[in-house]
Amino acid sequence: MSAAKIVLLLIYAVLAVLALTQGETGVGAWSLRILVVLAVVHAIETLVFFRLCKAAGGSLPGHLLSVFLFGILHANELKAKQRAA
Repeated sequence: MSAAKIVLLLIYAVLAVLALTQGETGVGAWSLRILVVLAVVHAIETLVFFRLCKAAGGSLPGHLLSVFLFGILHANELKAKQRAA
């Protein structure tokens, strides 16, 4: 797993902890809003990169989950693997 993916997971974790622990205060509400926006954007990316995931071979659900979590970071890795093959 790349360093960028690890950083992204840490950002998700911090946002989730803030959303859960701060409740409806300003920080908690904004953290939840950011998480929702990220989920919507990554869901759209999953649709956009579906064909790339399907062509990549291996586990399609695994690739789709990775695109949902990491977006363009995983898609770029898939593109690089296709170019190398």
